[in-house]
Amino acid sequence: MFCPNKNSYLQLVCAMNPRVINKAVDQAMQRKHFDPHTELPPAQRLESMQPSLYAPHVDITRARLGFGRVGLRIINRELHDPDQLVQLQALHTIMDQVQISENAIFLIDIHVVYRLIDLMLDRDPIVREKVCLTLTHLAGYYQGRQRIMSRADIISNLMKLIMRDRKEIRYAASYTLRTLARDRCACEKIMENNDIIEDLLKMIKNDHTGIVVLHLKTLANLAEWDQIRPLKANAFQVMLKLFENEDYRIISGAMDCMAQLCKHEIGRKLADENDITFVLRRFLNSPDIEVIISTVGLMAYTTLTTRSKWRAKERCTELAKRLVKLCHSPNKPVLQLRCMQVLINLCDCSDFRFYIKTYLEKKVLGIKIRTHEEWDGTTETSSYGLETGHNYRTMCIEKVECIKNDYGDNALVVNVHSYLKRLAEMKQQLINAINWKPYRD
Repeated sequence: MFCPNKNSYLQLVCAMNPRVINKAVDQAMQRKHFDPHTELPPAQRLESMQPSLYAPHVDITRARLGFGRVGLRIINRELHDPDQLVQLQALHTIMDQVQISENAIFLIDIHVVYRLIDLMLDRDPIVREKVCLTLTHLAGYYQGRQRIMSRADIISNLMKLIMRDRKEIRYAASYTLRTLARDRCACEKIMENNDIIEDLLKMIKNDHTGIVVLHLKTLANLAEWDQIRPLKANAFQVMLKLFENEDYRIISGAMDCMAQLCKHEIGRKLADENDITFVLRRFLNSPDIEVIISTVGLMAYTTLTTRSKWRAKERCTELAKRLVKLCHSPNKPVLQLRCMQVLINLCDCSDFRFYIKTYLEKKVLGIKIRTHEEWDGTTETSSYGLETGHNYRTMCIEKVECIKNDYGDNALVVNVHSYLKRLAEMKQQLINAINWKPYRD
């Protein structure tokens, strides 16, 4: 028999409803006690007590304690319970509760991050994976990132999991590291690890596709902070090799990482030596839009040198027509911005400028730029509409364009009006570059 009121099992398998047996026993004993859990309707409790993620070996129809501030403190202490089952249930419950922002902030305040970091290298693989998933969610909060990065051993623990553990835990640990690397302040502390760049490049060569994509995003964020260390570790040659990969996500990630490396003069010199401008021509016709966006983003840096501009002049007709055609993509403002920047760079070459002035000037003047009513700052949509709406202040949005400045110590997200104004100014700069004449003329 099963008593829902006491949460106890007297018989695990029963052919009939246990509540019927309970009511028969109560009637035979002539008990006067009224138990609301054995009467109809059977569920006389608040729906908010039902968790969305169920812990293992727990009766989901009953809650022992409401998840208030007292309950969260108890669960936080149970993370170090000697009973492994209690510890696992507490960890699973915390992973469910951090989905609620109020509870996540309270758990951060009572130092749940430190307890989770102590469990990162636990013997149980389930514990290691759930700790990484919970830390990933907490790292989405500013307070969570501050607490996580205050522990010096967090990066070394993550790298141990990424280098040696099974693939499910490697993916979870890679996701945690990628989330932390999106914060510029955290990048400075992450780069204090002397071997992190070399280890990530080593794992990129042999790991699964999903994990490689996360590592590439992490490397791009770290290279944005410091280009010298990745260049010394031959990251440029590794990224160039990844251009031959079959997965479009890996190609796009490698291009984004190489674009950060080409911000340094050594990276641009390597790009000239390897003739990257000619290598990227075939990717301008890629069927994947993300590859095209990453391609023109990389070309914006590789076409800054005189050598690359003269090399691009050899394919003047092909490049000019394709780039101007890509500029007519009002649904992808980031693609417009990057294509116009590449054209401005190439217009320093007189032959390239003459060709656009003669044959493509009308198309350049006809480039359409969205108004702020037509665009809310995102390009990715879901079945329920736009994912983020007008939330411009957040820095961590998955699969959605975060508009931020590429320069300065404070690379902050800007609003839609500023971004569209930047697009209009870029178009005017392109028109001026086309019509530019030498001083002697």
